Amino acid sequence: MVPGPGKPRAGGAKDGGGPRHGRRGAPMKPLRVAARWVLPVSGEPIADGAVLVGPDGRIAAIGPDRSVPRPARADEVSLGEAALLPGLVNAHTHLELTALRGLVRDLPFADWIRTVRAIKYGLDPRIYRASARWAVLESFAAGITTSGDTGTTLQAASALAELGARGIAYHEVFGPDPKQCAESVAGLEAALARLEPLASERVAVGVSPHAPYTVSDDLLGAVTALTARRRLKAATHAAESVEERLLVEEGRGPFADDLRARGIAVEPKGTTTLGWLERAGFLALRPLLIHCVTAVPADLARAWRAGATVVHCPWSNAMLGHGRADFAAMRRLKLAVGLGTDSVAAGGGHDLFTVVRQAALGLEVGRGLAPREMLRLLTLGGAEALGLDGVGTLTAGAWGDLTAVRLDAPASLAADPEEAVAWSATASDVVLTAVAGRVVYRAGRWPGVRIGAERAAFRAAAEAAATVSRSVRPRGILAR
Repeated sequence: MVPGPGKPRAGGAKDGGGPRHGRRGAPMKPLRVAARWVLPVSGEPIADGAVLVGPDGRIAAIGPDRSVPRPARADEVSLGEAALLPGLVNAHTHLELTALRGLVRDLPFADWIRTVRAIKYGLDPRIYRASARWAVLESFAAGITTSGDTGTTLQAASALAELGARGIAYHEVFGPDPKQCAESVAGLEAALARLEPLASERVAVGVSPHAPYTVSDDLLGAVTALTARRRLKAATHAAESVEERLLVEEGRGPFADDLRARGIAVEPKGTTTLGWLERAGFLALRPLLIHCVTAVPADLARAWRAGATVVHCPWSNAMLGHGRADFAAMRRLKLAVGLGTDSVAAGGGHDLFTVVRQAALGLEVGRGLAPREMLRLLTLGGAEALGLDGVGTLTAGAWGDLTAVRLDAPASLAADPEEAVAWSATASDVVLTAVAGRVVYRAGRWPGVRIGAERAAFRAAAEAAATVSRSVRPRGILAR
């Protein structure tokens, strides 16, 4: 049994916009944070700077410390030798799968998918609550304030809402057999009905038809129509692997074999994955396209014309043996690109600083990323990919989502603070994280959180997942 870390706060899902309130209903105080450097990302670094977040959760002032007001009721934090920047944006993750960390490694992609799905369907649903909540807390400790999550258990949306994070919860839809279409759509509608009460200015709900090997043509068309009708955000795993490309373009490979073994007819789609999405009208939704490793420049141009965005996941792409996405072509086309850790089952953690360096190292010498471009990818780039306004930048009127990293470590000493953060900072250097002006992490502590109970619940969840994993064999369990 997984111990529960506590019930949701009443009204916890609706506290994203308007005046903020504390746990006892009193209006929140302004938050004023000063640091040796403030890095707005959208402008020049500010030496000895400060940021003031008003009681509405938005930035009221930013500038040199001496010029930023000090309201009498404000909570003041002086960080000293640290850099203050916008909260990091993790544009793709699977929070509910955090309990599977390290359990599925070094398998061909199709076998990896089968194994993860088998473990997932063998777990008690309560495990996902503990897993998703710990993932949000872990994200706070890594400086992440916004997450683009895809999942099926509804627990990520609850965790984001209850713990005070920002994000989009994309509900995944499955159904490779055309005969499943009506059932899958009905399941989606039921899930959306349960998710809608969690929606706020801080947490949005979206839809994600999972991938070409788990979604039929009929289901893609039906989900596209439903998403357009309800004006929801959309995302999908697209052009992720060679195995996917073989299925879509040639009607063969391990995914094709599994589908045929289930009695599902498989034929080449006569186009690429992005062409398939365009033909169904899905690209017209301006979706978030996850991975795009095998997408050729012509496909990326198709995405750009449609107004779609991309999330680049170099860490998990490498771990799963997918290869490298053509990040250089995405930059040339000026596609909106964010970064994602993917699930820790695929990658290993929620350290976006490591991910951005992997993205930068994948570019040719002479065409690399300047430090500010790297910081933009970590923040504003992710917000733009997710279609979120007022996120990822430190400017007056933007949401007061903040991250601070220490600069007193030996490897962080540099004349250029942007260089120091972009190339030397890690998740362990984060000293403060705030969402809409509410401090959610500070130097090893999560204010207002019963961290002992959360840790115990997650440990029990991880142990349960490990127990199930020992009985799983990576064959014949393609996503339902």
